[in-house]
Amino acid sequence: MSLRHIAIPSWPAAAPPRFPTYALATRVQTALQQAQQAWKASASPSTNDAAPSSPPPPPPSLISFTPAPTYTLGRRQAEPLTAAELARLRAPLRVSSDSGSACAFAPEVLHAPRGGLATYHGPGQVVLWPVVDLRSPLHARFGVREYTCALEKTTAAALRRLFGIDGFTTANPGVWVRSPSSSVGKGGGEGEGEEEERKISALGVHLRRHVAGLGVAINLGMPVAGSEDANPWARIVACGLHDRGVTSVAAHLGLSAGPSAGDVAAVWAEEFAARLGMVRGDGSRSSSSSDDVPVVENEDWKVWERRLELDGADDDGYVEGRALQT
Repeated sequence: MSLRHIAIPSWPAAAPPRFPTYALATRVQTALQQAQQAWKASASPSTNDAAPSSPPPPPPSLISFTPAPTYTLGRRQAEPLTAAELARLRAPLRVSSDSGSACAFAPEVLHAPRGGLATYHGPGQVVLWPVVDLRSPLHARFGVREYTCALEKTTAAALRRLFGIDGFTTANPGVWVRSPSSSVGKGGGEGEGEEEERKISALGVHLRRHVAGLGVAINLGMPVAGSEDANPWARIVACGLHDRGVTSVAAHLGLSAGPSAGDVAAVWAEEFAARLGMVRGDGSRSSSSSDDVPVVENEDWKVWERRLELDGADDDGYVEGRALQT
């Protein structure tokens, strides 16, 4: 058995760049969750094991994608946004494509079934949503806190393996790094002073009958400083943390461009599969031998294009940027 990895494609170097919507990723996630829940309904309620005549349980899955600009509001966002606040979030956002051209997107503003307040997802980021049954007989089983810790540890391990970044966790969800305050200030502004804790990866999880949704988002190369015409974080207080800022892999390492979202997603998938105990080595699912290889199966996106009937649809689940004069 392997971890099924579904990478929703995007075209950041196209003219104009093209990204999937948050809603498209949600459609894929919902289909996977429904399959998990349907199997659970047929399994023994006491053991979560399949009856002799039942089909095998669905494999754990991972959705990875880079969405078009989107602000999501968590369940702690009790007060509705004012018209002025909505207009500010939806104002055109300048995005630089991988080819060097500039374009504008009008960010979506959506509610998400997670804790917390407002956060942002978009180009220069990779979003990773595992869809797993925490009680599945196919892999290691988790409690809620164990699962969120596993996601954080997976992210920290991937950042260390790829970039040598020493991420850590705090009382606030996500993965954090220590960055000089002159590189990026609180809320996306400039600042001076000693090193400060900055969030490089956000975490938000939703569970229903132990089937997980949502997951983590890693900032790779998006702007994290400057004015809000190009820096999406300047429009919000990320996750409601007034005394904390955000950063990215590129900003933290002083790179001119962010790394490939696909490369990061592939390593994250391997690290997550290892924590599920889905490895190939000495034959033991839970073995931690250095010779064990995490088992990840990459699923062709065309399978999902057909399943979701995207070909020829009026709404194919993608958004293109509007070219800007430079």
